[in-house]
Amino acid sequence: MRMLLCLLLAAAALPAQPYRDARIQAAPAPGVRFTSGLMVCDEALRKGHWVNRYWDSTGVIKRDSLAEDEMNALEGLPADAFELAIEGQDLAGSWRWIGAGRSTTREGLLVSVQLASQARPVTVKVQTLLNGGAVMVRWLEITNTGKQATAITRVSPWSGVLWDTPQVQERIRSGEAPFEVATTEFQEPLQEGSWRFDSIDENARTITSIHGKSGWGHPTFFARNRATGEWFVASLGWSANWSMTLRGQRDHRRDRARLLFSLGPYAADPALRVMAAGETVRTPETHLLAMRGDLDRAIQALHAHVRNDVILPPIPGREYQVESNHRGYIIDHEDEPGLKREIDLAADVGAEEFLVDAGWFGPSPNRWGANVGDWYAGEWLPNDLNPVREYARKKGLLFGLWVELESIGAASKLMKQHPDWVMKRDGRPVGGGRHLDFSKPEVAAWAEAEIARLIRKYDLDMFRLDYNTSAGAGGNRVQDGFVENTLWRHVEALYGMFDRIHQRFPKVILQNCASGGGRLDLGILRRFHNTELSDWLRAPRGLKILNGMTWVLPPEILLRTFGTETGGLEADGDLDLQLRHALMARPIFRGISPTLEEFNPLERARIREAVAEFKSVLRPIMVGSRVYHHTPLMPVMEASPWVVMEYAAPDSRRATAWLYRTSQSGEPVFVFRPRGLDFSRTYRVTLGNRGQKVEISGERLLQLGIPVRLESNLTSELLVFEAKD
Repeated sequence: MRMLLCLLLAAAALPAQPYRDARIQAAPAPGVRFTSGLMVCDEALRKGHWVNRYWDSTGVIKRDSLAEDEMNALEGLPADAFELAIEGQDLAGSWRWIGAGRSTTREGLLVSVQLASQARPVTVKVQTLLNGGAVMVRWLEITNTGKQATAITRVSPWSGVLWDTPQVQERIRSGEAPFEVATTEFQEPLQEGSWRFDSIDENARTITSIHGKSGWGHPTFFARNRATGEWFVASLGWSANWSMTLRGQRDHRRDRARLLFSLGPYAADPALRVMAAGETVRTPETHLLAMRGDLDRAIQALHAHVRNDVILPPIPGREYQVESNHRGYIIDHEDEPGLKREIDLAADVGAEEFLVDAGWFGPSPNRWGANVGDWYAGEWLPNDLNPVREYARKKGLLFGLWVELESIGAASKLMKQHPDWVMKRDGRPVGGGRHLDFSKPEVAAWAEAEIARLIRKYDLDMFRLDYNTSAGAGGNRVQDGFVENTLWRHVEALYGMFDRIHQRFPKVILQNCASGGGRLDLGILRRFHNTELSDWLRAPRGLKILNGMTWVLPPEILLRTFGTETGGLEADGDLDLQLRHALMARPIFRGISPTLEEFNPLERARIREAVAEFKSVLRPIMVGSRVYHHTPLMPVMEASPWVVMEYAAPDSRRATAWLYRTSQSGEPVFVFRPRGLDFSRTYRVTLGNRGQKVEISGERLLQLGIPVRLESNLTSELLVFEAKD
């Protein structure tokens, strides 16, 4: 019986086979039933409303009469499966059926439902992409069929009822709310990944992000139905301001509980986006997951979606490099000899890519923030960057370059030539006068040409985009008689230019950064291979940030730093903790020694050993791994005893466990019980701190675990599991 239990546990971890289908019905009532994996979404047109009849996460198709009875009970609720207001008029209830179709694309099965409003000269294509997994993707294509310009004033690409749950009282404890929803607690810099669960009963939770970008929180929520054990996860792929609302309702007489949601872009101005006569506008995408299981299973399904269907696929031969970056000991004192010294250090420890970061450009030294916009080498680099690139290549390193494309510095020649290119709100510059306005076609065209010029001129292997300016409410202007917020057009232009850059330069690695994690949404990540996670690098908060953001994003695309760029980083824990913090994601080395001659030989040996282990053991496990959060909810700004994560290979033959003592609170022993192994096997377990190996049966690991003792704060342990056979 015990062995059978182990086999069942191992079998449960196997990935589901992809499956996708869509059944379109035009009469008697128009509708579509979408299926992706075990996720079923049934939508129909009722009395001018495009509504969700039901969701299911077990693959079961409901009987039509039952679905209709349940739908009738929602009469009068805001159950529309998308929201659209034109010039302040809500178009819900005005839709008539035009038709629907399905087509197979490179990305999956695309289902298009076309509706026309009877209140406004507007048509909508409801586009739903099915990839065969537990996530569906939805966006709208809105067309102004009138003869005059009009304005989108509110839109949610996907909305409505998530759950209409019966027999609630017999499934939850008395006084307990039927739903709980996790959203990011903070939207401010240096606090990414701080999730908080709130109970939803007969109340609502609304979050609005107004940093001018998706922000250091995340436009994502995790909703759990306590009565059924089901999860919904929704994520808006949008790199500007956004708003989400989750609302609970109870029908005590019929013993039912409902959860409704709305998620979409937000603007402080009357118009989100003006549409010219005949123009079609595409909204942001909503990525929606529905499934049963625990939190980690939902996270793993989301990771699979991000890996397979969102981020750019890795470039053969240029996957998941160990990176080195010059901004350590020569910050704001860049010169050719200094950069070459940094390349020597990078090559010595086993880095695979070298990046020239901020400080290489512009009219005046040591003022990189004021120089942005002038993308030419400064006079402190009289030979330009070509000798630096060639030196890096001679050492076996790929070569990359940092650019803050959307910013314009006060000292730049660009500012003197084009002060009119600055984004403005009510006639006044936004972002401290430092923000370019890509809603102006000439500015966007210049920026795209600059990227292409730099890639060609320096023969780049990698292009790093940074974004250190916050636009806040964004710019605005009068467009065709409407006060339009300019952020929608800005983001449209940004997305378009990087779509084209990737097509033109398919072998160039594209790296995203925005003051660390200021723009981690799935919209921007569709255009990039990897991303900076946070500018907060110090333990223990940095560990908690990684723990939290891997709820949404897989670890192998997230950049973490070892070195001296951040003051005090070198004092945060012992050397092993500092290295492991970087190596449990995609490492960047910034400032490991002033020169090779001054490199402490003990530190040097440990770094080289750690990088070699990362390449041969840790990276192969991490890439494509199933991530398990043994301490999923960590208060980012308060003391908590442990951060513990596990990465397991898809075939369960190998895994790593990362254990960190993050305060003196709690017990000094954490009993680690792996979740991602095949418990019918025997494993060779390496204990990193002791350097010892021991063979342990999967059955024993499941029952007793491995007790890890860490007496001191800011210490760590790394366990590696490898199947014997």
